[in-house]
Amino acid sequence: MNLGLNDIINIVIGVVFIGLSIPLFFRWKKLNGKVIIADQQWSTMRILFLVVGVLSVLSMFTQGASMSMFDIFRLTGTIIAVSVYMVVRDGVGEDGLVTGGKMIPWSEVRAYDYEKRKNVIAVFFTVESQNEKKPDDYRSKELDFSLQDEEQLKRFLETNLGRKYTRMKKNSK
Repeated sequence: MNLGLNDIINIVIGVVFIGLSIPLFFRWKKLNGKVIIADQQWSTMRILFLVVGVLSVLSMFTQGASMSMFDIFRLTGTIIAVSVYMVVRDGVGEDGLVTGGKMIPWSEVRAYDYEKRKNVIAVFFTVESQNEKKPDDYRSKELDFSLQDEEQLKRFLETNLGRKYTRMKKNSK
């Protein structure tokens, strides 16, 4: 079998996307049902992933019957990765903060703050360093929640984080 550059690119893209979807699937399986209040679905990264998925599906229609098995492999890998990424949600739950498909226990959240914006309520979390060499290297996480969840979210954070509420300095844009 003689592989052309297009076939090699399709194989690489398919393998990369399937490789990305495997750990995302296991994260989703582990965290499924743990998010009580989910963040806003449409972050920049989610929109970018959705665009990649839509472009892949569109390529199926533009190539039509001339699709090779490598095109189908790439398309399948892309659709699987996009689908799994879209179902993995960030948010807060009883056990902690879920961001990027990872659970951060409430004990590792050092402080939090929130800011009501035009369309969302932004919650900022300062998380303990995971790097033993840099114990004071805190990470900041921001999640945007629906304004409809504001009261429930505030009660939930007060219950789980209590005295960790701290007014944080906002980055001016």
